[in-house]
Amino acid sequence: MADQGKIVYYALFNAHPASQPPFVINLGIGTGGVALKDCKDIPDGIERILTHCKDLTLSPDFVLLYPIYMDAMGSDSEMTMHNIAWLIKDQADAKGWQFNRTDGLTGKTANDFQPSDR
Repeated sequence: MADQGKIVYYALFNAHPASQPPFVINLGIGTGGVALKDCKDIPDGIERILTHCKDLTLSPDFVLLYPIYMDAMGSDSEMTMHNIAWLIKDQADAKGWQFNRTDGLTGKTANDFQPSDR
């Protein structure tokens, strides 16, 4: 079994729909994490995840996460938020990873996708 501190559980895309790139992706590794800064777009973010994780193990339940930004709901940014979510989901599907949403009305945070007892 892999060292628990070297297992990557999630990648949280902090790409607010009302702002322009670059954005940050937070990786949940072990019981900690690391920030991948200055991601230009979703494909660049995926490449950065793969590069950073080349010596780590992706959890069998590895998930790409994208928040539901409540401040975007009902605004001009709402459709952009949904489009970004679909771009991330498409990448997850193509790689055989999971996709999920956080915040907003989900009641979930990134911590829900990372074991606290490891």
